[in-house]
Amino acid sequence: MKPYFYVVHYAALAGYVIAAVHAVLAFVDKRRAAERTTLYAVGFAFAAHTAAIVLDWAKDGHYPLFSTTEALSFLGWTLVIAYFLVTYRYPLRVLGAFLLPVVTLLVLASQLVSSNPAKDPSAVTDGSGSWLFPVHVTLLIFGYASFFVAFAASVMYLWQERELRLKKFSAVFHRLPSLTTVDDVASTAASIGFTLLTLGIITGVIWSRARSVRMFHNDPTEFFALLTWVVYLALLHYRVQWRGRKAAWLGVGGFTLVLCTFVGAVVLGGFHVFR
Repeated sequence: MKPYFYVVHYAALAGYVIAAVHAVLAFVDKRRAAERTTLYAVGFAFAAHTAAIVLDWAKDGHYPLFSTTEALSFLGWTLVIAYFLVTYRYPLRVLGAFLLPVVTLLVLASQLVSSNPAKDPSAVTDGSGSWLFPVHVTLLIFGYASFFVAFAASVMYLWQERELRLKKFSAVFHRLPSLTTVDDVASTAASIGFTLLTLGIITGVIWSRARSVRMFHNDPTEFFALLTWVVYLALLHYRVQWRGRKAAWLGVGGFTLVLCTFVGAVVLGGFHVFR
């Protein structure tokens, strides 16, 4: 690997570390300077991360989602996109304190994990429906990122709601956004995640049929993905009656299944395991 490959990878990791530390400082101590540093650092890290993904894609000659390393890195990248979109739409800068440390851990893990990329990616992507595979995986990863945003917003809701109910306020209580804001973010993110998950499942089924293989393979990833779909369908269906605490708890539970789905694709056996 050429030196500049290492440069962009480590630059991205360093930028995320700085951004995560300052995001937590801004949340705990409400330092304006820390907020500015977070924005600059995450912008720099995202640019370096994007360059790293593009360079890896060009070097390997296949879509960058075939190995555990690539999956972890890509998920971190999509979480940063989600962070940008949410903070642009909502006054929710504190989201960085919850999200950026996770991004940092994902990028770090992607550089430390021992991963064996697919020896012949063309075996998956060549033939009929080849374009559907990257679409299928990308939709699912972006869906997982949306579900994480919904999870983070649900945690903020439960945190603030508990302190209001008990009338015991922590030092960071006033830095949390309003209950209405985080409830809206959780609802919107869950809706987007559900839509992306649905499209991801549909494209996966079509891709399987196009390659003349079974639509379902009875592996852990498929089981948890379908269970996740059912849980979020229930969450969105009952959202009007369950706005607030019940919806937040269901959002937390749904994200637990998302974790099981992703972990299943990384470490468990079956058709969907990453290389």
